Amino acid sequence: MNTDKEQKEQLEYSNDNSISDVEKKKQEEQRRNEWLKEKMQLRRKQQIQFIITQTNYDEIEATQKLEECNYDVMKVVNEYLGISVKSNENIKKSKNQKIFSVIRDIMDSGSRNFMNQQEKAKKIEELKKYIEVKNKQNQQSENNVKIQSSENHDNDIKILKTKID
Repeated sequence: MNTDKEQKEQLEYSNDNSISDVEKKKQEEQRRNEWLKEKMQLRRKQQIQFIITQTNYDEIEATQKLEECNYDVMKVVNEYLGISVKSNENIKKSKNQKIFSVIRDIMDSGSRNFMNQQEKAKKIEELKKYIEVKNKQNQQSENNVKIQSSENHDNDIKILKTKID
């Protein structure tokens, strides 16, 4: 009987201990949750303060904007400054897609460079032709001036000869 009593006492003691362990765990979890809430509140206050210093928002506006942007401080500040955020498409792509997109980018840039070089070469040729035409026109006008001056010179010589005679 003694052993039965001892066993019962041990069972009761272990039940008491197990209850107390569960209660202790609940208390620890509750303390941890309270600590996390305090940390989150402190973090929110810091975020709001940062937004206030970087923008002209007051505390109420800052909290509203922060909630609208899912508590992303950089989105709030970028929105205030008018900076659009580029979405990164590579996140959703597989490695193979990334490789082919890089290859496509390289090919596109090479094609653009080639087209630009072709256009530049075409413009240079047009400028050369334009310069040649201008040079020919200048030479022709110089020849016309020379012809006219030589005709004028011949006329002057005839006039001088007639005067001398």
